[in-house]
Amino acid sequence: QGRCDWLTPRPATPGRPDTLRAANRHRHLAAMEVAATAAAATAGGVGMGLFSYNRGNYMFDQKNHYARFTAGLNMAIAQTGMYRQDIAQLTELTVSRQDCYHGIAAMGLTILTAIYCPGRIGLHTPPPPGWLMGLMFVNIAGCYMFLGLTLWLAMHASMRADTAATHMLTRFVRLPIPSQGMLDKARKFLASFEEQPLKEVFRVPFTRHDKPGQGKKGGYNEDREIDGDAARRARHGYDVPAWYKKEKAVDNSHASETIGSMMPLDARGTAPEHFEAYREIQQEWFPYDVYARLSIFLAFMHLIHCWAYQQIGHQFQETRAIFACFCVILCMFVLQHSILTLDIVPRGVPLQRLGPFALWFAYAAAVIEYARWFNPATQAIGFVLVYIAYGIHIVYTLQLLYLCAPAQEPPAVAESPGASWWPGEWRLPSAFQHAIWLVAPPKKLEDGQTDIVGELRAAQRGGSATPGAATESEKRADVHRALGKQGESPAWFNVKVGLVAMVIAWVFLTFGFTIEVINQGTSHPSLLNAPGMPNNLRDPRYRPAKVGLHEPTEVGTGGVLHGPARGVHVSGVERRLQAAAEAGLDRRGVAEKLRGLLPMLQGLSLGAAPAAPPAQLAAAQVASDLAVQWPAFFEPRHLAYDPSAAPEAPVAAALSRQGRGLVLDATSGAALQRFVLEGLVGHGALVSASWDHSGLLVATSSGAVLECAGRPGAGGRSS
Repeated sequence: QGRCDWLTPRPATPGRPDTLRAANRHRHLAAMEVAATAAAATAGGVGMGLFSYNRGNYMFDQKNHYARFTAGLNMAIAQTGMYRQDIAQLTELTVSRQDCYHGIAAMGLTILTAIYCPGRIGLHTPPPPGWLMGLMFVNIAGCYMFLGLTLWLAMHASMRADTAATHMLTRFVRLPIPSQGMLDKARKFLASFEEQPLKEVFRVPFTRHDKPGQGKKGGYNEDREIDGDAARRARHGYDVPAWYKKEKAVDNSHASETIGSMMPLDARGTAPEHFEAYREIQQEWFPYDVYARLSIFLAFMHLIHCWAYQQIGHQFQETRAIFACFCVILCMFVLQHSILTLDIVPRGVPLQRLGPFALWFAYAAAVIEYARWFNPATQAIGFVLVYIAYGIHIVYTLQLLYLCAPAQEPPAVAESPGASWWPGEWRLPSAFQHAIWLVAPPKKLEDGQTDIVGELRAAQRGGSATPGAATESEKRADVHRALGKQGESPAWFNVKVGLVAMVIAWVFLTFGFTIEVINQGTSHPSLLNAPGMPNNLRDPRYRPAKVGLHEPTEVGTGGVLHGPARGVHVSGVERRLQAAAEAGLDRRGVAEKLRGLLPMLQGLSLGAAPAAPPAQLAAAQVASDLAVQWPAFFEPRHLAYDPSAAPEAPVAAALSRQGRGLVLDATSGAALQRFVLEGLVGHGALVSASWDHSGLLVATSSGAVLECAGRPGAGGRSS
């Protein structure tokens, strides 16, 4: 039992040969059946082994694929977060710098307003000469202009940078968070192994997956720069599984769909795309950033100039501190040269160094202007010094216009750690390149840095992660695409117009000073003179122009014609005593009368009681109070009696300080005649008056003594 009868050997029947042949045939068939069964069993075992081996590889690859997919996305998310910080930091650098400019400009405006309004010279005292006021106020105007430009340029740069950063962070540079669909596409079921070709299912170990052939896709991972050992461990070329080829196509086309591109193809460079995009957008505000910094420089250079000129006027006109003024000018001179050294890189002839020297020429001219006595030669030297100061300001402003202009071919800026940097195609004033502190995104990655986001984006669009960049000329044209018709930045155009306006102002001021020099010593020494009215009467605070070439007089007194020394230095002026002496006046008798009055005047000055009147005055009437109806707004200050009136009907003239008069009856107080003294304008207020047989004699606060011939009030006017 349990045995096969056909395998049991039977005893041979003698005499029957067919029986032997049949037995042999049965044995041969049995052996063949056993071999076939063994072969089938072996083939099945080998097939199952190959199937299990390749299925295990597939399972291992799918697990690594999903882990690699998620790890790559996690690194891309982390790197995108770093890119967002890059944009925020680049923008914060611009915004914080503009905030600093705003604060400095506001401080400068406060100082300038204090100089211009409550602290200006000439507010409570006579002002300095017109040429010095011109130097001061033109610099004040320039400072106001450039501080205003600073505020507007900085405000534009700050707001534009903030807007660009917000736009990029909310639309383009977003974290590549995968969707559920993307995760499903990256995930593989084990049943998908059944979709693989049989040559991959039963591939014998140590044999190639595929070979190059006509129409075959291959060359996977050949763009990586790896060493030989790593290449032997990595799948590359054509020797990759079929499922890897399919996964590669799916991953590149769908799995990283959240990493889109924000740049046109011709704008891409070798740096990460957010850097390229930010650099393109930064072209719209970097000129405003740069020229806000230059406007601060221009404003404070004009502020130092105007403050120094204000000190010259203050020290000479109000405090008379000539040596203290020298120390002030010295400090301001050093400060201006220090700022020029800190902000400007020497380029060509340093004509900007001439600017601070205008302070010394103005100081020397002021010394001559305020000298107590001067002569025509000294006055001419003062004029020359003023012209030199004006000429220095013209040359200085033209040099600033040259230095602030954008360089046509700026030198390449070397990129070093911790230093400012911008692309070579950006046209900036190279003279201020080390004071701008502008930072633009880099053009390439440093050695050892990797742009995973760029690799995923490039793989998705089927290209390289670092496409070829445009040429320098194309980039330069792209940078200045938004500029004006003349290829200028609006920021530079505004600063240029301001500097040109300053040049025009200095030329106009020089021309005006020339007119004043020409009019020296004429009947109209100032263009502001009203006909028949000198400057010091038209505006008491106005210091009249310097007197003529041949007029010896003290500085600041108003000259021979209108000052307190009127008639002193002019030999042709009429002198009453001299004329009386020539007519035979008893000069000795007059001296005796004056000598007799001196003791009484001395007693009055010491507060003693007045002495008894002389005998010839004893018979005079005793003074009595009168009720007089004075005209409206009339304030009598002086009283003079008519010597020709009868004793029983005395007549007096009452006068105000301004020259208005009233003739009245000294007995009844009735008003007889109103009158106005003509020709009193320009000589000051009345301080005394006397009426004799020749007419009315008055003295003014300026020291002038005037005579009005005839009876006061004839025709309502006296002159």
